[in-house]
Amino acid sequence: MDSTVVSAMKGEKLKEPSQWRNWFARIKIYARQKRVWELIDPHTAEEDLEKPIRKPRRPQYPEGGNELAKREWRDRMDIYKLDLAEWEQQNKSLDAINEWIISNLDPVHHTSMLNYETPYGRLVYLQTRFGRSSAAEEDIRAQWKRVSASPPKRGSDIDQWINEWDALREQGVSLDLPEMKSANKDFLRAVKDLLPVWWQLKFEAIVLNQEEWDTRDLIENFRGSYRELHPQSASTVSTISKASFSTLQGFDEARPEPPQGKPQGQQAQRMNTRKNLIMRTVHLRGCMHRSPRNLRKIPLTAHSLVRFLQK
Repeated sequence: MDSTVVSAMKGEKLKEPSQWRNWFARIKIYARQKRVWELIDPHTAEEDLEKPIRKPRRPQYPEGGNELAKREWRDRMDIYKLDLAEWEQQNKSLDAINEWIISNLDPVHHTSMLNYETPYGRLVYLQTRFGRSSAAEEDIRAQWKRVSASPPKRGSDIDQWINEWDALREQGVSLDLPEMKSANKDFLRAVKDLLPVWWQLKFEAIVLNQEEWDTRDLIENFRGSYRELHPQSASTVSTISKASFSTLQGFDEARPEPPQGKPQGQQAQRMNTRKNLIMRTVHLRGCMHRSPRNLRKIPLTAHSLVRFLQK
């Protein structure tokens, strides 16, 4: 027996709403293996379903016909036999789906199945009975429409914003919402003004060059680049952590070191370069048009951007 069929056969019998998602995945695997999922998908309106094969009619033998008529009858009989075999196979698969539904449904719900004869009718009922309500699904869809391509508010914590954005995306993925297919493009639109250079590179790769990126990888790539160009966020966390650690250990609360005089020489030059880095990245748009190949070879870090800008 095929491994997908074996996996579809295993599992608890459907009794509670908490079991629906796993149960539905199993019936979907089984129906696809039987090549009838398009005939029974409960997410599709009945009028939009693929129509099942109709039982073919046997051609009538031409009594008293000439040789030409008999030859045509034999040709139609050959076609009839092929159509009949195809119809029988599909009908057998639909019967198997019906049997699977009953066998994998808790007996307490068997009575409710008497009102439905087709696999489609039964799955629609079970989805209404056990599946997530359409209202909850529409709520997540509305939240995603509002949040997906919207940039974070000024002054908000970027890490927290990323985590909330991705958590909402995961909910949409679990519901198999079609809007999730454009999650990468939505994320790029949302962070465009935060890291213009990073956005330009990823826009070219994903949108123009059609590169395949897992959304989670794209998010972490952005997170790392943002932290590299905004080290003050990390230093703030570090200062808080030191103070908290000292207090927990029973020492006096850690105090920030007294401000030092203005750095001199090369140190001052490095700090000024980093300070002006973000302001100067806008000039990279012109640089990209002049030497885009060179820019693609540069890792997106603060140090490499400084070296490139100084050329």
